[in-house]
Amino acid sequence: MKNMLKKLGEKIKRSYEQPMWKWILSMFLIAVMLEFLLEILGRRSILKAVLFVWHNPLVYIYNVSICFFTLSVCLLVRRRVFLMGFVLVCWLTMGICNCVVLGYRITPFSFIDITMISDVFSMMDIYFNNIQQILIFGGLIILVILIVVAFITIPRMKGKIHLVKGAIVVLVSFVVVYVMTILAVKTTLIADEFTNLGTAYKNYGFVYCFSNSVVDIGIKKPENYNKADIDRIFLETVQLDKEHVRAKKPDIIILQLESFIDIGRVKGVHTDIESIPNFKAFEEEYPSGWLTVPAIGAGTANTEFEVITGMKSKLFGAGEYPYKTILTTSPCESMAQVLKRRYSYGTHAIHNNKAKFYSRDITYSNLGFETFTSLEYMYDVNRTQTGWAKDDCLPAEIFKALDSDEKQDFILCISVQGHGRYPKKELKCEEHVKVTLDSEDPELTNQFGYFVNQCYEMDQMILELKTMLDERDKPYVLVLYGDHIPALTFEEDQFESGEQNQTEYVIVNNIGLEMEDRDIYTYELSDYLMSALGMKRGIMQRCHEAYFDPALGDNSEFKNVAELIQYDMLYGDKYIFDRIRPYEATDMKLGIDDITVDEVEFDDATGNILVRGQNFTPFSVVLINDERTDSIYVDRETLMIVAEDVAQELVPGDVIEVAQIDKDKHELTRTPPVIYEEQ
Repeated sequence: MKNMLKKLGEKIKRSYEQPMWKWILSMFLIAVMLEFLLEILGRRSILKAVLFVWHNPLVYIYNVSICFFTLSVCLLVRRRVFLMGFVLVCWLTMGICNCVVLGYRITPFSFIDITMISDVFSMMDIYFNNIQQILIFGGLIILVILIVVAFITIPRMKGKIHLVKGAIVVLVSFVVVYVMTILAVKTTLIADEFTNLGTAYKNYGFVYCFSNSVVDIGIKKPENYNKADIDRIFLETVQLDKEHVRAKKPDIIILQLESFIDIGRVKGVHTDIESIPNFKAFEEEYPSGWLTVPAIGAGTANTEFEVITGMKSKLFGAGEYPYKTILTTSPCESMAQVLKRRYSYGTHAIHNNKAKFYSRDITYSNLGFETFTSLEYMYDVNRTQTGWAKDDCLPAEIFKALDSDEKQDFILCISVQGHGRYPKKELKCEEHVKVTLDSEDPELTNQFGYFVNQCYEMDQMILELKTMLDERDKPYVLVLYGDHIPALTFEEDQFESGEQNQTEYVIVNNIGLEMEDRDIYTYELSDYLMSALGMKRGIMQRCHEAYFDPALGDNSEFKNVAELIQYDMLYGDKYIFDRIRPYEATDMKLGIDDITVDEVEFDDATGNILVRGQNFTPFSVVLINDERTDSIYVDRETLMIVAEDVAQELVPGDVIEVAQIDKDKHELTRTPPVIYEEQ
């Protein structure tokens, strides 16, 4: 082994003596092979990678030029071979991640996924079994060790490194990439705005699309951005609200259903009974249509974002989630903000998943919600066999929010039951609906069977919710829709009705809303609903009425106006707030019920500690003098620490608190402290 390392070191040292042209040639050949390997990983097929190169040689060379530029930086340092290897490892790691991600969803891997790494770790148990998790973490540890060993052992270049020549190569390669990018965009060889991220990766290659997701974040400053145009847009739209003077003010519940679709749309998939009978019945009775969503197989947060803000997520960077970027720091206009300001609505968000997923614990405050009930604040939650919370808990949480104040309420409820991963080896659920496939593929049959049966249970939940709302006998509007198609294997032409980027929506109500059946985009929905209710709206909704024409294909005028307003409100000089009062973040409360500690008991006989209070959940953890304990959830009023987990006996003066701790050990809230007094 030592001899091998010694010989390798000698070869590396000799390579440093190569003339510059040989280094350039070597890096070019490496870039050619690297790009081809990345396409194999991204397409999960050698043949598809070959066809991509054959049909798109210029795009392939363009991707190679980006790889070459990243490799060329190694010419500027003495650890030339190490840095080249490190760049290669980084690219291959991203490519492998993309390959793995495409096994579980339709949307490819992009830079925003790296920023969501904590969310990924929290879902490891759902997507990977124990052996797979050990292999993943073991592989990462080995990779880090190899990088450290390589850094220590690979010899550095001695003598002159020709820094000027190296800098010229780096500069020239950068200029080549820059010029090629401009020419490729102008000639439509590539696009810098992606309508569909998955299609973009297939058409333009992994390297370009991933690189674009790194640098393309936020909304670019429009060329025609100025105060005069913002003022003009305001004046042209402000008159529209004068027509809305007799607003109907029902409770408004928006229920976004995870991956919910009518499987009857899909060719080659059959069920013995209707899989979503209640939703289909609602479509016959109430306003409904196709809903064009911004994502396929993933991207829940962007569908949600467009629905409540009226903004276009496609104006942001490729693959970007505004929930993870600008909305973590900037208040934003939304239905919640407008209804709270103009009609004194109570505003509530509900999601039966963890509070920090997509940073909702922060962004919902900036979107104007006064309360947010996440999984950590829910009781008696049932779970699917793959680990997701079932949606049968949602009606109770919605009613808790409705009854929490005397106001009309706006509720945004995000479901999670239909979420992948869909099991291949067995059905793993109660079989309400028998699913068969023309292909008779056993793994796909299990996946579709599991998904369809989750939709069936979600459909039962919405019937229960509607029944409860009808019995409550107060005016309401209930908007139901799927956020995107499920992350399953679909062929391009497999949908008999609608497109892959369309789900169905229905607006259930008991106030006789006069709305025509109409196909809409998610960013239209807020204006469509609020206009039907005769409500005064925000600037984004008014822009839809003034500039958006559903009959037009491109709607270039609306796109220009939307880009100006979205940029100004979130990134620009905020000229619009000279005309309207700026929106502010709310002092949002997590959970509806107050969690309190009433008393603390120490059982001398058993050595157990009992903490009694109100509204505890399985995520409640007892803190003693700010130290977390191994707490056992007994019921909503009792937490227990068993004797063997008690570090030391309680003494008078100890401070007892209860905190809500999520699965990833993040503290969300804690109760006021209680001082222990000896019994």
